[in-house]
Amino acid sequence: MLFHSATFLVSVVVLIALFWATPSHRLRLLWLFLGSVVFYGWSHWPSVFLLLASIAVNYAIGRRLERAPSRRLLAFGVIANLSLLLHFKYSRFLIDQLIALGHLFGQELTVPKPSAWAPLGISFFTFQMVAYLVDVHRKQLAAEKDLLVFAVFKSFFAQLVAGPIVRGKEFLPQLHQKKPFDPTRLHRGAWLVFFGLFMKVGVADVIGDFVDFGWKDPASLGINNAWLIVYAYAAQLLADFWGYSTMAVGLGLCFGLDLPVNFENPYGATSLREFWKRWHITLSVWLRDYLYISLGGGRVGKVRAALNRLITMGLGGLWHGPGWNFILWGVFHALWMDVEQFTEKTRAKWSGRWKPVAGWFITFHVVVFLWLPFRAPSMEKLSLFTDRLLHGAWDINTPMQVAVLTFGFLLAQKPLFALASGERPQSLRPWLEWGLAGLMLWLLLAYGNARQDFIYRVF
Repeated sequence: MLFHSATFLVSVVVLIALFWATPSHRLRLLWLFLGSVVFYGWSHWPSVFLLLASIAVNYAIGRRLERAPSRRLLAFGVIANLSLLLHFKYSRFLIDQLIALGHLFGQELTVPKPSAWAPLGISFFTFQMVAYLVDVHRKQLAAEKDLLVFAVFKSFFAQLVAGPIVRGKEFLPQLHQKKPFDPTRLHRGAWLVFFGLFMKVGVADVIGDFVDFGWKDPASLGINNAWLIVYAYAAQLLADFWGYSTMAVGLGLCFGLDLPVNFENPYGATSLREFWKRWHITLSVWLRDYLYISLGGGRVGKVRAALNRLITMGLGGLWHGPGWNFILWGVFHALWMDVEQFTEKTRAKWSGRWKPVAGWFITFHVVVFLWLPFRAPSMEKLSLFTDRLLHGAWDINTPMQVAVLTFGFLLAQKPLFALASGERPQSLRPWLEWGLAGLMLWLLLAYGNARQDFIYRVF
């Protein structure tokens, strides 16, 4: 069920009312679990069986790991989770590469392909479960003994499909606490849900229609519209994913639960390393803690550290989708971070007030242009699109509405992030809060017919 659908919004209001009207903490958890299962199974009910099986298996492995720590059992648990991800998300891609390799050697291979169906959010909850098992094995987290609490931890609908990737040591203790109803937290949660909905429907979806149109036939684009799409997709992706993550945090607050913030003005970063501390923060932390550091991190010399970054970012790119474009996107990020690393001492000698501005300008455009392989439907269309950026004719039919919305959104990053941070909206004056809410509602109603799925929902 889509977060920005009327059905979901009405249903979640009912669930919030039931949750707070129930005096028993265990019944509240049961409401959360049942509601999460319904929301998850709404689009594809067979996925629920995989979710329930994953809950049961990981719960049992976690309990066993705590009683009798074993590297073999940990390896089994990690491999079992990653095998599901490999089968549902990457098997067709791997088979295609095998067939292409056969063609290279003059062999015609016939390999049956599995269904293209993949359970929603499998990349997110797989990483969540791997982190849980590793933390239990490292004795950084006690295995959860209450099956209902563990089931809610695994299935809580606000973060299940597209993150943030919630860690057990952050979330499990909250599920054991019976919290009193707090109208202030509910107010803030409702504000964040509304703000995230505005980011998604009022910004991302409006821009997204133009971006999708351009990528369907890149060869027909004029040079000005091709360049507009470059910036428009950067705006769409941030508004879409940040909007979803903001709604998730808001929904958590509506139930008295704190979810981690996933974005902190990433386009304001002055280096690519800083960008990854601000963009999809829970994924960045996961890759650092469970992959990069496990490979040796940056403690093993510059060359080996560069290799570790290449592996980490390459696999991080592959996590986003089964395609060479995603791998290239991750590898290019790693290579640019290497450039930053190897030129750090030279850049430290530079001075002047324009230094941070230059760092921001370069970083922003590196990020924006690296979104091209991320968005490209195929390498062929990526090549066509790149050609239009350099050799296209001027198109007089530039959609000014999209251009104004794109650059207006990108230039307003700092105040927009301020509206979703701290104690907003309580720290705003009532007239300002209602004025902003009215403006966002007007834009939602004006442009609400542009309706697309959340981009990261398919990952």
